[in-house]
Amino acid sequence: MLGMSVVKRSVSIDAEVASAAEEAAAEDGVSFSAWLSEAAKRQLLVRDGLRGVAEWEKAAGALTPDELAAGEMLLDRLLSGGSRKRKRSA
Repeated sequence: MLGMSVVKRSVSIDAEVASAAEEAAAEDGVSFSAWLSEAAKRQLLVRDGLRGVAEWEKAAGALTPDELAAGEMLLDRLLSGGSRKRKRSA
C-alpha cells in the first residue's frame, strides 16, 4: 500500500505457531509479515472491545446471562455471514 509506514522488528515466536502462521499466510496469499500484522491488528481490536465492555459494565452493571446469550447468538450470526437461519425450539 502506498504511504504505509513499516517498522522492522525481530521477534521470537513459538515454533508451532510460526509454522501454522506461515501456512496460513501462504493459503491467504500474503507474506508472513503481512499475515502477522493483520493478526496483531485483530488482537488489538479484541482488546479494545473487551476494554469497552468492561467500562460499560462499570457504568451499567454486569451483563446478565440472557444478555450474554443474546450476544453470543448475534456473534454466531455475524461470523457465519448472516446466512444461517436461527433454529427454533420445538
